[in-house]
Formats: sequence, structure tokens, C-alpha cells
Amino acid sequence: MSRRKRTTLQRAAIFEAHGGICHICGEPIDGTRESWELEHIIPFDLTRDDTDENIAPAHVACHRQKTKQDKATIAKSNRVAAKHKGARAPKTRLPGSKGTKWKRKVDGTVVPRN
Repeated sequence: MSRRKRTTLQRAAIFEAHGGICHICGEPIDGTRESWELEHIIPFDLTRDDTDENIAPAHVACHRQKTKQDKATIAKSNRVAAKHKGARAPKTRLPGSKGTKWKRKVDGTVVPRN
């Protein structure tokens, strides 16, 4: 699912629904003098939710700062998902697994691994 392009009327409706308030800093946005953008409240890459309920107006500077924070959250989410799916090899070997075909018994003798 890709992000939807919103028309000017849709953008204006979302702006009015939120009372022209930046959802990040809580300050009012002057829609004619300040540049603003539609911003996903919960990052799009985490939920793939592009509905109007997940979108709110934000100042360009506020949006830029939140996007930097969101990138770290998204990267961590992707790492956790990859680890869960087994896509990554563990960083260390299992205890006692040296990667050789020989093993040492408790009494000190060396025998081949089975």
C-alpha cells in the first residue's frame, strides 16, 4: 500500500478538523503565512495506516524533527522484526560450540565430535 496523494480540498479539511493546530508542538499554524505539511501521527512505515485519522497538520520544522526521531524507531522495529523472523545470525556462538570437529571431555581427553 502506498501513500495517498491528497487534494487541496482534502488537505484543507484535515487542517480544519484539527483546528489549524500543529499536532507536534501544539502551536497554531497560520495557513497562509507559514508552510505546513500533513504528518502521520503514528509513522507510516510502522503501521501502513494512511487514513485521515492518522494524519494531522504540522509545521515543517516540527515535522522534520519528528521524522528524525521516527527514523530511529522504525530502524529498531525493523531490527527486532528481522531477529524475530530469524533473518539475522546470532552475534555469538552457542556456549561450548567452538566450530571444530574435536571436543575435550571432563577427564581431559580429546575426542572427535559426533
